Amino acid sequence: MVFKVASELEPESLGAYVISQANTSSDVLAVMLLQKQFGMTSENGKLMRVVPLFETLNDLMNSPEQLAALFSVNSYIGSINGKQEVMVGYSDSAKDAGRLAACWAQYTAQEAMAKVADKYGVELTFFHGKGGTVGRGGNPALYRAILSHPPNTINGRFRVTEQGEMIRQNFGSLEIAERSLDIYTAALLRESFVKRVEPKQEWRDEMQRVSDASCAAYRETVNEDPRFVPYFRQATPELELGSLNIGSRPAKRNPKGGVESLRAIPWTFAWAQTRMHLSAWLGVGAGLSSGSEEDKRVLREMYEEWPWFREIISLISMLISKTDFSITKNYDDLLVDPSLMSLGNEVREKLVETRKAVIDVSGAQEISGPHVQLIRASSVIRNPYVDSINVVQAEILKMLRSMPADDSPDLTPELKDIKRIRSDALLLSIKGIAQGMKNSG
Repeated sequence: MVFKVASELEPESLGAYVISQANTSSDVLAVMLLQKQFGMTSENGKLMRVVPLFETLNDLMNSPEQLAALFSVNSYIGSINGKQEVMVGYSDSAKDAGRLAACWAQYTAQEAMAKVADKYGVELTFFHGKGGTVGRGGNPALYRAILSHPPNTINGRFRVTEQGEMIRQNFGSLEIAERSLDIYTAALLRESFVKRVEPKQEWRDEMQRVSDASCAAYRETVNEDPRFVPYFRQATPELELGSLNIGSRPAKRNPKGGVESLRAIPWTFAWAQTRMHLSAWLGVGAGLSSGSEEDKRVLREMYEEWPWFREIISLISMLISKTDFSITKNYDDLLVDPSLMSLGNEVREKLVETRKAVIDVSGAQEISGPHVQLIRASSVIRNPYVDSINVVQAEILKMLRSMPADDSPDLTPELKDIKRIRSDALLLSIKGIAQGMKNSG
């Protein structure tokens, strides 16, 4: 039905057909076949670009092999006019494997896919599926973010998602929009004409060690600890986010699933609300920590000489500087079952370890790094307001969770009105914290 409707639209009405959670080359070929079946061709201008989106860690690692299989099909090569677009998923890969492992997989996958495209003579354009927050691949320092991409993967072609609050932030007025486009243009021009830093093999080996250790530590907590999902649902507003009208899509792909079925936006959003920002740093401490003096030397060298690595560490530092122990513990005290409180304490201990590991690598005196004065000044203005909203939000969550369910006979008309007012107050608190943190997912 979708392709029938698409085939009846005017030429060039649609651009790219993005295949979410693409696993194999057959996913792309199936879409091309369906377009052909409904008469959508390049001659009549109705053929859509078919863009596989590689999202999870395994999909990213397998992406070069799948791209090679796709380009080995002569009929496919003949239909794309020597051009292919590939979307790289930042949000779901980070949720799947943790920040550092996802970043390294994205880096190496883009390098390998670019080599495959060169081998088959295909002009490859990467479409970067980033969100506004660090946990979803975002970077407020747009110019540095573009220049930190792997060498030989942009080549004057750069496509990226702008979504949610970032549309207003970067394109909310004519002057701001012009400024944003100026930054994009300047960064792409510099990327094209300035020699980029190629990572040494020593750095690659160290980054692989960091990635493996980070991913293992992240999954040990998120996927293997039976306390994690109940704790996450109690300590954050995750359950309430699904019932509030604040997103364009359902909070979960599978309503009955756990963390793996949760979309990346509410996953990041929920942790940002409680000032834990767990999705951006969990596993980082384990990856950067090492008893080997040689590992420490190499990590320090990577930070000083490799812009890509330095930018990742700087972003993690910025997010950690926004965490607040007293706020997160207040959520635990009010909302979490006593049997799960130990996990909250363990998570905060991991945050302390991560903070120390990041400082050791960067050589900074404080976690805020070179931006300490700016962040400190911003916190002095912001925190008195946001702290108060956090305290109120935790109380509202406690009250709402103690009330009867919407379909319960115990929910009298009077209680229903009270519940509606409290739900409205919760929504306002969510918006207030998101604006204060500038991390709305």
